[in-house]
Amino acid sequence: MASIDYKALIENAMLTMVRDILKKIAKSGLPKGHHFLITFSSNSKGVIIPHWMKEKYPDKMTIIIRNWFENLNVTEKKFEISLNFNNNVEHLTIPFSSLELFADPSVDFAISFSQANKMSNSGTKIEEEKSTENADDKKEKLTKKNRNVIELKNFKK
Repeated sequence: MASIDYKALIENAMLTMVRDILKKIAKSGLPKGHHFLITFSSNSKGVIIPHWMKEKYPDKMTIIIRNWFENLNVTEKKFEISLNFNNNVEHLTIPFSSLELFADPSVDFAISFSQANKMSNSGTKIEEEKSTENADDKKEKLTKKNRNVIELKNFKK
């Protein structure tokens, strides 16, 4: 019997939630007082941004969806949006697989997405771990990877 990949299931559920939020915003507009910060890997497969942005933000970029935006189009795999950068309207295409962070600071909400998932989705090779890596390094890496894990025992009575 195959094991259940809970991390992948949660990641997909969070991406679906972001997709649903953006679809609602595209249809009805941004609720008063809300704004979103979206950080994405600017070099991921499928990201389409102007050349000057790729030069200025070669690895990752954060956009803010606030007072003015237009042409927000959301599909299963990506969203497109026009935003104002230095008084110039620029059109961006951002695949959901490139997302690193989605936040709504107005309500103190943020979710981050797994780096390993993005790297495999972008076609970037992940180097194999070296067998010489000691146990302390592995433990430290595992601790860093699990920072966003919620302990269910905190909710038990």
